[in-house]
Amino acid sequence: MEENENKKNSRVFYLTLAVVMAVVLVLIIASSTARRNMPDTDTNPSDTSSGLENDTQTGLGDDNNDTLPTFSLPVSGEIVIDYSDSVPVFSQTMNDYRTHLGVDILSPLGTEVKAVADGVVTNVWKDPFMGTCITVEHSGNAVSVYKNLDPEVKDGIIIGASVKAGDVIGAVGESAMNEIAEEPHLHYELKVDGKHVDPKKHFNFSQQKPDESTNEDSNTENQQ
Repeated sequence: MEENENKKNSRVFYLTLAVVMAVVLVLIIASSTARRNMPDTDTNPSDTSSGLENDTQTGLGDDNNDTLPTFSLPVSGEIVIDYSDSVPVFSQTMNDYRTHLGVDILSPLGTEVKAVADGVVTNVWKDPFMGTCITVEHSGNAVSVYKNLDPEVKDGIIIGASVKAGDVIGAVGESAMNEIAEEPHLHYELKVDGKHVDPKKHFNFSQQKPDESTNEDSNTENQQ
């Protein structure tokens, strides 16, 4: 009788232990599921990105952010390679035909490159193919992209910096390996609503060579 009683108590003990372990396991699973379903407001990358974007927009300080600004030229010079987003143009450097999403403006090495409108610097980087690059965001959801710059950008031109139209942001360089066979020039791109557009539709580009107007002034003075 005593042996049977011991066996009965043992079965009750193990049964109770199994029930307790099952309850603990259920609680652990429920707790884990609840944590996974909770919104992670502290570490959500999209929240961080969105906040930076909103700060940039606010930094433009423009009550009419939907209106494109009046653009001024980044450098003075002749367009040697035009914008072409559909018909490929010949690349002297790469010896092939490819689309060209900006304009190449002929300008002497070291020529100051200026902001085309008020805005905020959103990126400064070294591209393995297009060299030193800077992007500036303007009102109207427009973005200027400057490429083939001198590696030494202007002091203070960093991400988040505000610039005014005409502020010097860098200089013409020869840092773009994809366009190294061309004469010194600025590769300039314009985006509106996230899409590349032809800068000539928004700029009054001069087709004179950079020194042509200077030579004319000099000739006029000599004649006088």
